Amino acid sequence: MVNLVTNKTEETEHLRGQSRFYVAGWIANRECENPQEMPKECEGNIVVERWHEEYLTGYGDSVANGECLMNR
Repeated sequence: MVNLVTNKTEETEHLRGQSRFYVAGWIANRECENPQEMPKECEGNIVVERWHEEYLTGYGDSVANGECLMNR
């Protein structure tokens, strides 16, 4: 994987094109939070499941980006 971002400006540009759920996941990882679990009562709600998937994608991309930067 290639680095997504290497500085704050690149991060801002990258996040500007993403959903608020993706951004929330990215920021959660950046702030060293554990990823949030989807509430059980929302299981089966296609919209909420999609939002949670976007959140987890942002979280995972942030993790991967950090790993790329650490290996430089």
